[in-house]
Amino acid sequence: MVWDKDQILRELRRLFKKGETLSYNALAAKKQKLVSAAAYHFGSYRNAVQQAGIEYADVLRRPRWTKQNIIQLIKTAKRKGIDLHWAAVTKRRDELGKAAFAAIQPRLFGSWDRALHAAGLDAEDVSIYRTWDKASVAFDLRARAAGGDAMNSGALQKDDPGLHAAAVRYFGKYDAALRAAKLDPAKHRARRHWTKESVLKELKLAKKSHKTLTDSIIRKSNPSLHGAVVRLFGSFKAAVKAAKI
Repeated sequence: MVWDKDQILRELRRLFKKGETLSYNALAAKKQKLVSAAAYHFGSYRNAVQQAGIEYADVLRRPRWTKQNIIQLIKTAKRKGIDLHWAAVTKRRDELGKAAFAAIQPRLFGSWDRALHAAGLDAEDVSIYRTWDKASVAFDLRARAAGGDAMNSGALQKDDPGLHAAAVRYFGKYDAALRAAKLDPAKHRARRHWTKESVLKELKLAKKSHKTLTDSIIRKSNPSLHGAVVRLFGSFKAAVKAAKI
């Protein structure tokens, strides 16, 4: 096939949308003629990728995980009767365990519950019908707090009734479960109401405290803000762009 510019751009976009790795070496191993034609017509392979509307930095870091393969792993695990609750999957050292941590990235689902929903499962049912103990209750409470989710009793009963019921059953009182998870009940009784405006304001304030503001920094230093960023903007990158910082 003799490639022209339009054909090259269309093919690069198609492959990128399909989730193929578009790094120079990876694509050259499969489609050397395409790579050579791209370099010839656009001066370099990098230029061709950029002309196709694809960030070359994304090509270099093209991730192995996509929404499609995470959903497939979840469905396969469900058919096998594997416990799909967050605390259970994150203890695994197989592909499902790795997929769980990948799923919570903002570019994918942002949370494990959203990944379960995308696979056609009810996250609440997954939570209710799991086997609990004190350690798993504390683990899940910490994970929820780290994700910036509401930690007051009412919000947890609505979002994850199975976890709330287990917390009360094993610790007697919900506050006692929070303390066992090394969380301050007073701090988590009420959840801050985030809006897009308040998120942008908080990001601008955070920028003044950090030379470089990254998704990782916000997730660790202010999990509540990070959770709001994902919920309201879809990704950290989109929020930073909206804040113009």
